[in-house]
Amino acid sequence: MVQRKYLTLLIGVVVIISALGAAFLLLPPSKGDMDITIAYSEKVNYETLIVANEEGMFADHGLNVSTKLVTGGILAAEALITGSADLAAMGDAPAVQVITKVTGAKIVARFIGAAGMHRIIAWNLILEPKDLEGKKVGLQETSSSHGAFLQWCEVNGVNADNITIVPMAPSNIPEAMAFHQIDAMVGSEPWAVNTENLCGDDVHELGNSSGLGSTFPIVLVASEKALNDRPEAIKAVVKALDQSNQFIMENWDDAMEICASRTGLSIADQSRCSAMQFFEVGFNETDVLSMNMTAQVLLDFGKITALPDVMAHVELSFLLKD
Repeated sequence: MVQRKYLTLLIGVVVIISALGAAFLLLPPSKGDMDITIAYSEKVNYETLIVANEEGMFADHGLNVSTKLVTGGILAAEALITGSADLAAMGDAPAVQVITKVTGAKIVARFIGAAGMHRIIAWNLILEPKDLEGKKVGLQETSSSHGAFLQWCEVNGVNADNITIVPMAPSNIPEAMAFHQIDAMVGSEPWAVNTENLCGDDVHELGNSSGLGSTFPIVLVASEKALNDRPEAIKAVVKALDQSNQFIMENWDDAMEICASRTGLSIADQSRCSAMQFFEVGFNETDVLSMNMTAQVLLDFGKITALPDVMAHVELSFLLKD
Protein backbone atom coordinates (compact mmCIF):
# COMPACT_ATOMS: atom_id res chain seq x y z
CA MET A 1 0.00 0.00 0.00
CA VAL A 2 2.84 2.37 0.94
CA GLN A 3 4.74 1.47 -2.22
CA ARG A 4 1.67 2.23 -4.31
CA LYS A 5 1.31 5.60 -2.58
CA TYR A 6 4.93 6.54 -3.35
CA LEU A 7 4.54 5.32 -6.94
CA THR A 8 1.45 7.48 -7.42
CA LEU A 9 3.31 10.48 -5.98
CA LEU A 10 6.30 9.84 -8.26
CA ILE A 11 4.07 9.64 -11.34
CA GLY A 12 2.42 12.91 -10.32
CA VAL A 13 5.77 14.66 -10.02
CA VAL A 14 6.87 13.35 -13.44
CA VAL A 15 3.62 14.59 -15.02
CA ILE A 16 4.06 18.04 -13.48
CA ILE A 17 7.69 18.30 -14.62
CA SER A 18 6.71 17.16 -18.14
CA ALA A 19 3.90 19.71 -18.27
CA LEU A 20 6.23 22.49 -17.15
CA GLY A 21 8.78 21.46 -19.77
CA ALA A 22 6.15 21.56 -22.50
CA ALA A 23 4.98 24.98 -21.31
CA PHE A 24 8.53 26.34 -21.48
CA LEU A 25 8.88 24.99 -25.02
CA LEU A 26 5.76 26.90 -26.03
CA LEU A 27 7.08 30.21 -24.67
CA PRO A 28 8.66 32.54 -27.27
CA PRO A 29 12.44 32.68 -26.99
CA SER A 30 13.68 35.63 -24.96
CA LYS A 31 15.41 38.38 -26.91
CA GLY A 32 19.03 39.19 -26.36
CA ASP A 33 20.28 42.75 -26.05
CA MET A 34 21.33 42.79 -29.73
CA ASP A 35 18.29 40.98 -31.15
CA ILE A 36 15.92 43.37 -32.90
CA THR A 37 13.10 43.27 -35.44
CA ILE A 38 12.89 45.96 -38.13
CA ALA A 39 9.84 46.57 -40.35
CA TYR A 40 10.52 48.19 -43.71
CA SER A 41 9.64 48.07 -47.41
CA GLU A 42 11.80 46.70 -50.19
CA LYS A 43 11.21 49.68 -52.46
CA VAL A 44 12.79 52.96 -53.43
CA ASN A 45 13.22 55.23 -50.35
CA TYR A 46 14.43 52.25 -48.30
CA GLU A 47 17.68 51.48 -50.13
CA THR A 48 19.68 52.08 -46.96
CA LEU A 49 17.98 49.20 -45.18
CA ILE A 50 18.07 46.94 -48.24
CA VAL A 51 21.83 47.36 -48.67
CA ALA A 52 22.55 47.07 -44.95
CA ASN A 53 20.68 43.79 -44.78
CA GLU A 54 21.99 42.31 -48.04
CA GLU A 55 25.61 43.25 -47.31
CA GLY A 56 25.60 41.90 -43.77
CA MET A 57 26.17 45.30 -42.19
CA PHE A 58 23.83 44.63 -39.27
CA ALA A 59 25.87 41.56 -38.36
CA ASP A 60 29.04 43.65 -38.68
CA HIS A 61 27.76 45.70 -35.75
CA GLY A 62 26.94 42.67 -33.63
CA LEU A 63 23.23 42.66 -34.39
CA ASN A 64 20.87 39.78 -34.89
CA VAL A 65 18.23 41.47 -37.05
CA SER A 66 14.90 39.94 -37.99
CA THR A 67 13.27 41.75 -40.91
CA LYS A 68 9.53 42.23 -41.30
CA LEU A 69 8.92 43.19 -44.92
CA VAL A 70 5.87 45.32 -45.70
CA THR A 71 4.59 47.25 -48.73
CA GLY A 72 4.61 50.76 -47.33
CA GLY A 73 5.44 52.94 -44.35
CA ILE A 74 1.90 52.86 -43.00
CA LEU A 75 2.15 49.06 -42.70
CA ALA A 76 5.52 49.39 -40.98
CA ALA A 77 3.81 51.78 -38.56
CA GLU A 78 1.12 49.16 -37.90
CA ALA A 79 3.83 46.59 -37.14
CA LEU A 80 5.32 48.94 -34.56
CA ILE A 81 1.94 49.70 -33.01
CA THR A 82 0.99 46.03 -32.71
CA GLY A 83 4.37 45.11 -31.24
CA SER A 84 5.46 42.83 -34.08
CA ALA A 85 8.44 45.12 -34.77
CA ASP A 86 10.86 46.98 -32.50
CA LEU A 87 11.87 49.49 -35.17
CA ALA A 88 9.94 50.64 -38.22
CA ALA A 89 11.03 52.69 -41.23
CA MET A 90 8.42 55.04 -42.67
CA GLY A 91 7.79 58.39 -44.29
CA ASP A 92 6.71 61.58 -42.59
CA ALA A 93 2.93 61.07 -42.70
CA PRO A 94 2.87 57.64 -41.01
CA ALA A 95 5.50 58.88 -38.53
CA VAL A 96 3.34 61.87 -37.58
CA GLN A 97 0.38 59.57 -37.02
CA VAL A 98 2.47 57.15 -34.91
CA ILE A 99 3.89 59.81 -32.61
CA THR A 100 0.44 61.37 -32.29
CA LYS A 101 -1.23 58.11 -31.27
CA VAL A 102 1.44 55.92 -29.67
CA THR A 103 2.79 57.04 -26.32
CA GLY A 104 6.51 56.40 -25.99
CA ALA A 105 7.36 55.73 -29.65
CA LYS A 106 10.19 57.98 -30.84
CA ILE A 107 12.01 58.87 -34.04
CA VAL A 108 15.67 57.90 -33.71
CA ALA A 109 17.02 58.96 -37.14
CA ARG A 110 16.27 60.14 -40.63
CA PHE A 111 18.24 58.19 -43.22
CA ILE A 112 16.87 59.26 -46.63
CA GLY A 113 14.92 62.17 -48.03
CA ALA A 114 13.88 63.70 -51.35
CA ALA A 115 11.73 66.69 -52.14
CA GLY A 116 10.24 65.13 -55.28
CA MET A 117 9.81 61.51 -54.19
CA HIS A 118 5.99 61.49 -54.50
CA ARG A 119 4.67 61.64 -58.07
CA ILE A 120 1.26 62.09 -59.67
CA ILE A 121 0.84 60.09 -62.89
CA ALA A 122 -2.30 60.77 -64.94
CA TRP A 123 -3.82 59.91 -68.29
CA ASN A 124 -2.86 62.37 -71.01
CA LEU A 125 -6.38 63.86 -71.17
CA ILE A 126 -5.74 65.30 -67.70
CA LEU A 127 -3.66 68.34 -68.55
CA GLU A 128 -3.50 70.41 -65.37
CA PRO A 129 -3.97 69.87 -61.64
CA LYS A 130 -7.56 71.15 -61.47
CA ASP A 131 -8.54 68.58 -64.10
CA LEU A 132 -8.32 66.01 -61.29
CA GLU A 133 -11.51 67.38 -59.73
CA GLY A 134 -14.32 64.95 -60.40
CA LYS A 135 -11.82 62.19 -61.13
CA LYS A 136 -10.67 59.03 -59.30
CA VAL A 137 -7.17 58.98 -57.85
CA GLY A 138 -5.58 55.79 -56.54
CA LEU A 139 -3.15 55.88 -53.62
CA GLN A 140 -2.23 54.17 -50.38
CA GLU A 141 -4.42 55.86 -47.81
CA THR A 142 -2.74 57.75 -44.90
CA SER A 143 0.68 57.12 -46.48
CA SER A 144 3.36 59.75 -47.02
CA SER A 145 2.23 59.95 -50.65
CA HIS A 146 -1.31 60.70 -49.46
CA GLY A 147 -0.03 63.50 -47.25
CA ALA A 148 2.13 64.90 -50.05
CA PHE A 149 -0.81 64.77 -52.46
CA LEU A 150 -2.98 66.79 -50.08
CA GLN A 151 -0.20 69.40 -49.83
CA TRP A 152 0.18 69.42 -53.62
CA CYS A 153 -3.56 69.95 -54.08
CA GLU A 154 -3.53 72.85 -51.64
CA VAL A 155 -0.57 74.55 -53.36
CA ASN A 156 -2.07 74.04 -56.83
CA GLY A 157 -5.57 75.29 -55.98
CA VAL A 158 -7.20 71.87 -56.31
CA ASN A 159 -10.23 71.14 -54.13
CA ALA A 160 -9.34 67.71 -52.77
CA ASP A 161 -12.93 67.27 -51.56
CA ASN A 162 -13.96 67.06 -55.22
CA ILE A 163 -11.61 64.14 -55.89
CA THR A 164 -12.60 60.55 -55.27
CA ILE A 165 -9.70 58.92 -53.42
CA VAL A 166 -9.50 55.20 -54.18
CA PRO A 167 -7.52 53.51 -51.38
CA MET A 168 -5.48 50.55 -52.59
CA ALA A 169 -2.34 48.57 -52.00
CA PRO A 170 0.43 50.39 -53.89
CA SER A 171 1.44 47.23 -55.74
CA ASN A 172 -2.04 47.17 -57.34
CA ILE A 173 -1.96 50.77 -58.55
CA PRO A 174 -0.18 50.31 -61.93
CA GLU A 175 -2.66 47.63 -63.02
CA ALA A 176 -5.59 49.73 -61.83
CA MET A 177 -4.35 52.52 -64.08
CA ALA A 178 -3.84 50.17 -67.02
CA PHE A 179 -7.46 48.96 -66.75
CA HIS A 180 -8.78 52.55 -66.38
CA GLN A 181 -10.15 51.86 -62.91
CA ILE A 182 -8.58 55.15 -61.82
CA ASP A 183 -7.78 58.37 -63.68
CA ALA A 184 -4.53 59.12 -61.88
CA MET A 185 -2.23 57.64 -59.27
CA VAL A 186 -0.09 59.07 -56.51
CA GLY A 187 2.90 57.21 -55.20
CA SER A 188 6.60 57.04 -54.58
CA GLU A 189 8.80 54.57 -56.41
CA PRO A 190 8.60 51.95 -57.79
CA TRP A 191 4.81 52.44 -58.06
CA ALA A 192 5.01 55.58 -60.22
CA VAL A 193 7.64 54.26 -62.65
CA ASN A 194 5.84 50.90 -62.80
CA THR A 195 2.70 52.76 -63.85
CA GLU A 196 4.61 54.62 -66.56
CA ASN A 197 6.19 51.41 -67.82
CA LEU A 198 2.86 49.57 -67.92
CA CYS A 199 0.76 52.35 -69.48
CA GLY A 200 3.42 53.76 -71.81
CA ASP A 201 2.94 57.01 -73.70
CA ASP A 202 -0.73 57.26 -72.70
CA VAL A 203 0.20 58.63 -69.27
CA HIS A 204 2.38 61.48 -68.06
CA GLU A 205 3.65 63.03 -64.85
CA LEU A 206 1.11 65.66 -63.87
CA GLY A 207 3.19 66.82 -60.92
CA ASN A 208 5.33 65.78 -57.99
CA SER A 209 6.09 66.78 -54.44
CA SER A 210 9.06 69.01 -55.22
CA GLY A 211 8.55 72.69 -54.49
CA LEU A 212 6.29 72.08 -51.50
CA GLY A 213 8.99 73.10 -49.01
CA SER A 214 9.48 69.62 -47.60
CA THR A 215 12.26 67.08 -47.99
CA PHE A 216 9.85 64.25 -47.04
CA PRO A 217 12.24 62.50 -44.65
CA ILE A 218 12.20 58.72 -44.31
CA VAL A 219 12.67 58.01 -40.62
CA LEU A 220 13.34 55.14 -38.25
CA VAL A 221 10.89 54.95 -35.33
CA ALA A 222 11.48 52.87 -32.19
CA SER A 223 8.86 51.47 -29.85
CA GLU A 224 8.97 52.46 -26.20
CA LYS A 225 9.80 48.87 -25.24
CA ALA A 226 12.77 48.76 -27.62
CA LEU A 227 14.02 52.11 -26.33
CA ASN A 228 13.95 50.78 -22.78
CA ASP A 229 15.12 47.21 -23.38
CA ARG A 230 17.62 47.38 -26.26
CA PRO A 231 19.20 50.84 -26.58
CA GLU A 232 22.57 49.38 -27.64
CA ALA A 233 20.90 47.47 -30.47
CA ILE A 234 19.17 50.63 -31.68
CA LYS A 235 22.46 52.54 -31.65
CA ALA A 236 24.09 49.71 -33.63
CA VAL A 237 21.26 49.82 -36.21
CA VAL A 238 21.80 53.55 -36.71
CA LYS A 239 25.53 52.95 -37.20
CA ALA A 240 24.79 50.23 -39.77
CA LEU A 241 22.50 52.61 -41.66
CA ASP A 242 25.23 55.24 -41.75
CA GLN A 243 27.67 52.61 -43.06
CA SER A 244 25.11 51.58 -45.69
CA ASN A 245 24.59 55.16 -46.92
CA GLN A 246 28.34 55.58 -47.29
CA PHE A 247 28.51 52.35 -49.28
CA ILE A 248 25.67 53.50 -51.57
CA MET A 249 27.33 56.82 -52.34
CA GLU A 250 30.78 55.31 -52.88
CA ASN A 251 29.65 52.19 -54.77
CA TRP A 252 26.60 53.46 -56.65
CA ASP A 253 26.46 50.84 -59.42
CA ASP A 254 26.91 47.93 -57.03
CA ALA A 255 24.32 49.36 -54.66
CA MET A 256 21.80 49.86 -57.44
CA GLU A 257 22.25 46.28 -58.55
CA ILE A 258 21.64 45.07 -54.99
CA CYS A 259 18.53 47.23 -54.63
CA ALA A 260 17.11 46.31 -58.03
CA SER A 261 17.32 42.63 -57.09
CA ARG A 262 14.95 43.35 -54.20
CA THR A 263 12.63 46.03 -55.63
CA GLY A 264 12.03 44.31 -58.97
CA LEU A 265 13.03 47.40 -60.97
CA SER A 266 15.54 47.32 -63.77
CA ILE A 267 18.95 48.58 -62.67
CA ALA A 268 18.47 51.64 -64.89
CA ASP A 269 15.08 52.49 -63.35
CA GLN A 270 16.41 51.82 -59.87
CA SER A 271 19.32 54.19 -60.45
CA ARG A 272 17.08 56.90 -61.90
CA CYS A 273 14.63 56.70 -59.01
CA SER A 274 17.29 56.55 -56.30
CA ALA A 275 19.26 59.45 -57.75
CA MET A 276 16.64 62.00 -56.69
CA GLN A 277 17.31 61.25 -53.01
CA PHE A 278 19.90 62.30 -50.47
CA PHE A 279 21.42 59.56 -48.32
CA GLU A 280 22.29 60.90 -44.90
CA VAL A 281 21.70 59.71 -41.35
CA GLY A 282 20.68 62.48 -38.96
CA PHE A 283 17.75 64.61 -37.85
CA ASN A 284 17.73 68.39 -38.12
CA GLU A 285 15.56 71.52 -38.29
CA THR A 286 14.63 70.82 -41.92
CA ASP A 287 13.23 67.43 -40.90
CA VAL A 288 11.21 69.05 -38.12
CA LEU A 289 9.88 71.69 -40.52
CA SER A 290 8.97 69.02 -43.08
CA MET A 291 7.13 66.94 -40.49
CA ASN A 292 5.33 69.97 -39.09
CA MET A 293 4.11 70.83 -42.60
CA THR A 294 2.81 67.31 -43.08
CA ALA A 295 1.19 67.35 -39.62
CA GLN A 296 -0.66 70.59 -40.43
CA VAL A 297 -2.03 69.13 -43.66
CA LEU A 298 -3.10 65.92 -41.90
CA LEU A 299 -4.83 68.03 -39.24
CA ASP A 300 -6.58 70.21 -41.82
CA PHE A 301 -7.94 67.13 -43.56
CA GLY A 302 -8.98 65.39 -40.34
CA LYS A 303 -6.36 62.62 -40.41
CA ILE A 304 -5.10 63.57 -36.92
CA THR A 305 -6.88 65.43 -34.12
CA ALA A 306 -4.02 67.59 -32.82
CA LEU A 307 -0.62 68.83 -33.88
CA PRO A 308 2.19 66.84 -32.25
CA ASP A 309 5.29 68.37 -30.71
CA VAL A 310 7.68 66.62 -33.10
CA MET A 311 10.86 67.18 -31.07
CA ALA A 312 9.20 65.72 -27.97
CA HIS A 313 9.02 62.46 -29.93
CA VAL A 314 12.63 62.43 -31.19
CA GLU A 315 15.54 60.73 -29.40
CA LEU A 316 18.80 62.19 -30.71
CA SER A 317 21.17 60.26 -28.42
CA PHE A 318 21.48 57.40 -30.92
CA LEU A 319 23.01 59.78 -33.46
CA LEU A 320 25.92 60.72 -31.18
CA LYS A 321 29.32 59.46 -32.32
CA ASP A 322 31.34 57.33 -29.90
